[in-house]
Amino acid sequence: MKADRKLLFLVLLFLPIGKAAGQLQSLIIGGRDALPHSRPYMVSIRLKGTHSCGGTLVHKRWVLTAAHCYVDPCKDSIRVVVGLHWRKAVRNARVQVFTVAEFVRHPSYNNETMVHDIMLLKLDRNVAWNKETSLLPLSKKKPAPGTLCSVAGWGIFRQNSKCSPVLRELDVKVMDSRMCNNSRYWHGEVTGTMMCIEGLERGSAPCKGDSGGPVVCGKKAEVAGVLSFTGKSCVDVFKPAVATAVFKYKKWIKKNLL
Repeated sequence: MKADRKLLFLVLLFLPIGKAAGQLQSLIIGGRDALPHSRPYMVSIRLKGTHSCGGTLVHKRWVLTAAHCYVDPCKDSIRVVVGLHWRKAVRNARVQVFTVAEFVRHPSYNNETMVHDIMLLKLDRNVAWNKETSLLPLSKKKPAPGTLCSVAGWGIFRQNSKCSPVLRELDVKVMDSRMCNNSRYWHGEVTGTMMCIEGLERGSAPCKGDSGGPVVCGKKAEVAGVLSFTGKSCVDVFKPAVATAVFKYKKWIKKNLL
């Protein structure tokens, strides 16, 4: 996969990682403010105090995110923030901040093709359950084309705006894999372990900084995907957002949670 064909969602402000240029900000184009703590499974993964990736609570001590969110030289500077709504409210008594005891990237992750872009983070202690925290179940199957889902993240929500002070959410739908992979779109670069999504509203899309966050689908709300990459322009209809399909990794995830 050529580096000039796509950029990762994750773009850290302190140093370039993989294909990231290290200069872009995080954003979710379009969408709306989420109701406070309506997504109690969402976590903010921060490097030196700055949000860099999203993640999902899948166990009292484990977070699911993207493999490309791993930053080896700065792992001691990474914090996982749970129970957050207001981006700057980290010192709120209800917000919990963790260090990472263990980074478990998928052993076959490839940072060029973005295959197996999935990772588990073991927190330094158990999450304390309250109204602001809960688990999100893993999806048992890949959602069918047209399935309505949602994504969420912190960051700017339109071009040239300031970062949103609160978590924002966006309605999306699952694309047909054959269409997403044809010559006008990703031209064969989307594998069977990936899924494509697009915003329901024209010009809306998840974007840089939303990496690692969950694609939430189904009436019971399950994590069906982990946001992985997009094109240079997040709202390019021919380069829709791509997520790692969680159902393909359910056995691997559960094995590591033991």
